Amino acid sequence: MEILAKTDYQDIYRITDGVLLVVNKFKPMKIEGVDYPHTYYPDRHNSKSYDKGCQKLLKILTKEYKHEETWCEPEWSVPSGTVVYNNVPVEVVSKDRWEYQIKTTGEMFSGDSERMTELVRQILQIINGDYND
Repeated sequence: MEILAKTDYQDIYRITDGVLLVVNKFKPMKIEGVDYPHTYYPDRHNSKSYDKGCQKLLKILTKEYKHEETWCEPEWSVPSGTVVYNNVPVEVVSKDRWEYQIKTTGEMFSGDSERMTELVRQILQIINGDYND
């Protein structure tokens, strides 16, 4: 097992070749009067990758984002330094609210009962906080 990223917002572990465990430690940010806040067009001019080892969808704004008022939403903004995931502003949450994702290539998360038990054991070790870096 290998740690690819360990940050405040996201951890990524390579369980074995072709099998990643992604731990998202955030939730969408609440903005008053806005049901689904979404920062449109964060790109290299107003954002950058949050961390080299994290998913590319996780970015940090380098400039304030301002959303103009529309017929269905009030004007709102988020400051520079706000972290966005898939263009949605996010905030860190407690461990009991973390989301876990298993990402695989092909059929890499497969095998006999012994191999599957070992892969699941390693994943549970991380989730339960028993994995020592």
